[in-house]
Amino acid sequence: MPKRNNKNIYYIYADIKFTIKNRNGYWHLDFYYNKRHRTSTELKATQENLKIIKKQIIPDIVTALGKKVDVIKDEKEWTLDEFADEFFNLKKSENREHVLKRNIGHYNKHISPHFGYRVLSTITPFEIEKWQSLLLQKYKPLTVQKFRSILFSILDKAYKNEIINKNPMEIVSAPKMQQNLEENVDPFSQKEIQKILENSYGYMKNFIKLMYASGIRPGEIVALKWEDIDFNRKVIKIYKTRLRSKKDEEVKDGDVKTFSSKREIDMLPLAQEALESQMKLTSQHTGTGYIFLNSSNKPFYSHDIIGVNFKKILKKAIIKERVLYQLRHTFASQMISKGADIVWVSKMLGHKDVSITLKIYTKFIKEDDEVRMQRIKEYGNLLKIITNK
Repeated sequence: MPKRNNKNIYYIYADIKFTIKNRNGYWHLDFYYNKRHRTSTELKATQENLKIIKKQIIPDIVTALGKKVDVIKDEKEWTLDEFADEFFNLKKSENREHVLKRNIGHYNKHISPHFGYRVLSTITPFEIEKWQSLLLQKYKPLTVQKFRSILFSILDKAYKNEIINKNPMEIVSAPKMQQNLEENVDPFSQKEIQKILENSYGYMKNFIKLMYASGIRPGEIVALKWEDIDFNRKVIKIYKTRLRSKKDEEVKDGDVKTFSSKREIDMLPLAQEALESQMKLTSQHTGTGYIFLNSSNKPFYSHDIIGVNFKKILKKAIIKERVLYQLRHTFASQMISKGADIVWVSKMLGHKDVSITLKIYTKFIKEDDEVRMQRIKEYGNLLKIITNK
């Protein structure tokens, strides 16, 4: 790919470095061969004319200089499917296996049927907008954004490699996003938690209690093994998360969400109580080593079924329906509102830094009245000093 520097493009052909410059809307050539050569091509500075310069004008110049000219074949007209194959092959070294597999699945199901056969340069913004609108009739904006992100990345790679002149998605507005799970905070009250536990039993009760008492993500909990629990040191090691798999596939665990998500957290008394209770249910099933097993004493393929069962418990307890993830928010919000160190809470949650925790849970931070009154007095004195000057 040619190296760009402001309006200059550097292009090496037959060992001669050409600088293609945009001057006043026209392409100019600047190169050195025995001496410096500068000339105007008299072609307007468009992408189409840039191709003419590379494929015709520069080879003609090199021939006139007496150097051997390589035959330049016509550039391939890539279809989206063809380029997507190359794109995903490159991503093998960058993406985690389950992420790449998921993205390829999304592409094959939601993108390829619409645009796969099309030559990249023929895909228009209007067609992309129609495709996006069609998806929004069936899927939530957050889901459509995931599909859109895959297509955008493929087209952006094609643009950066000069296969297309522009990325048509740049002028197509993204769907209005809803808050994600991390930001959509709607925690349970202590009374609600009590009712939830009163209406749950077995592994569900232990799962709910552990999540409420630790803030661990549900995917991380189903991936926990007994070897990750240190009752003596009162530590829970969180290194893995459950990858989605089908019933006919083997259960797989992958790395946690981010580097900071890999952590060792304190085991609070209520969390220890949940784990000890769960041990009575699954400790005899030592084959897998997993802490939480389904009714068939096998590992969960994902935490989806736990989420479904959780909503049934809420309905039974006559509590407003919320997703399982709100137990994590409940842990964080209750700890912060009761004065727990924000750094400790952030570490328990596996956030990258405290700023993320503050962004999500600032409204739950409460101060001791004595501290608040002291601050009011100090700040009031500052204003008094200013006005007396």
